[in-house]
Amino acid sequence: MQSLPFEIFTSDEVKVIESDFAKDNNGHCYDLMLKAGHAVFDAIFNYVERPKEVWVFCGKGNNGGDGYVVANLLLESQIPYRVFAIGVPHEGSEASIAYEYFIKQGGVIEYELPNFGNIDDGIIDFPKPDVIVDALLGTGIESAPQGNMSKWVAFINQLDTFTISVDIPTGVVADTGFVPGVCVCADVTVCMLALKPGLFTSDAVDLVGDIVFAPLDIDARAYYNLFEDGMYRYPLPIVRISYDDVLNQLPVRALNANKGDNGKVLVIAGDVGMGGAAIICGRGALRTGSGLVKVATARENFAPLLSNQAELMTVDLDDLNAVRKAIAWADVVAVGPGLGVTEKSAAILSILDDNEDKVFVYDADALNLLAHYEQNYYKENRVITPHPGEAARLLGCTVDEVNSDRLLACYKLWQKYGGVVLLKGAGTIICNGQRLTIINDGSPALAVGGSGDLLTGVIVSLLGQGLENEIATIVGAAIHARAGKLAGLDGGVIGTLSCDVTNYVRKLVNGKC
Repeated sequence: MQSLPFEIFTSDEVKVIESDFAKDNNGHCYDLMLKAGHAVFDAIFNYVERPKEVWVFCGKGNNGGDGYVVANLLLESQIPYRVFAIGVPHEGSEASIAYEYFIKQGGVIEYELPNFGNIDDGIIDFPKPDVIVDALLGTGIESAPQGNMSKWVAFINQLDTFTISVDIPTGVVADTGFVPGVCVCADVTVCMLALKPGLFTSDAVDLVGDIVFAPLDIDARAYYNLFEDGMYRYPLPIVRISYDDVLNQLPVRALNANKGDNGKVLVIAGDVGMGGAAIICGRGALRTGSGLVKVATARENFAPLLSNQAELMTVDLDDLNAVRKAIAWADVVAVGPGLGVTEKSAAILSILDDNEDKVFVYDADALNLLAHYEQNYYKENRVITPHPGEAARLLGCTVDEVNSDRLLACYKLWQKYGGVVLLKGAGTIICNGQRLTIINDGSPALAVGGSGDLLTGVIVSLLGQGLENEIATIVGAAIHARAGKLAGLDGGVIGTLSCDVTNYVRKLVNGKC
């Protein structure tokens, strides 16, 4: 086993790697299947020291073949097992070789689920195994498991036993993380040969458990970025990044630095009744290291803003001349949190359009304005940070369509709007037209109002401190995600507020966590 690599490959790309392996190995990948089975077998004992019984559920494809290799190792090790097969592998396939060898060694296979009577009522009154191995379906699915397969998945979940999935939990679309129907809830997923994008985003993040990487003695990185554009599902290479991977990108403060050296940030946010968005965004910029932060907000917000964060400066949102001067003063501008979709806010965006020499972070209502007025589409000097609902409005599609393929939705947003796109959600995705980056960090503690406003403040601050647009967005997202995780650990994810998350941003931007 190895630590998780940065590079991620789609299922079609993995097939190419396997095909190349087969060319040099008598036209088949059976050796890879043996290594995959050993990797799962090892994972069993890494997580459950002395399993008394292991049940292996096998499909008809190569995923099932891996399961038969595991079952044979259990047989050889004299560990009690039961193997349940939903069918017989296709003759001549690698899975068929593993299946026949298991039988030849004396292995026993059951083709029906055990009848335990009242399990359908949710009552488990029989001895359960210590471990289940899910080897039903692999990376090739695009739709929900049907018929008997769906019943077998439901049965595995009803057992509520420690479950290890082979390559991907049955029911997860490997390239997208979308779960179109029933799905095995795994405690561990042993991913073979190369990491698949669906492990790190969308519905799958709740279902894959711990991810164990088994390279099978192949260095897939040699193939990275070699696939031709347009041949596969996504036209850009994909990487996985967490906070630990961006430590060398954090801003560094010189000993002789003054406030003007550390970024002059303008936050345009918070119309009447939405002052909290302005406070959170401005505070996020300060805690990330901005030297000076002005907030253009409704006058009604001045007193609460200054009483909550005295270091912030204020600009009257209704005074467009004052806003124009503040834009000219700023190095970078964040616009949108709590701004409202009004003629006034539309006029502010028009002012921003006249400033091609600055970088702007568009969030919340700035994105809604883009979608509403259908103008100012493609710009290189802009970072946009939509959540799935805003992304759907920007693309003119449904939220379900966005969530069913978040990587593709992020790429389409970049095609239409340019610059850098950050698509929020479980497994945040960032696209700059050169690559797709999945942020492999975060916590449901971030599922609270104000969290996105804080992220905007973090990103605009890093831009003001000189980080390049994509790097600032990736580093900001990684800091924000890890801060959410730490805040959730400190007292629990439920009830965590954005101000709790902000408390960790300062430590993280200094590399102190």
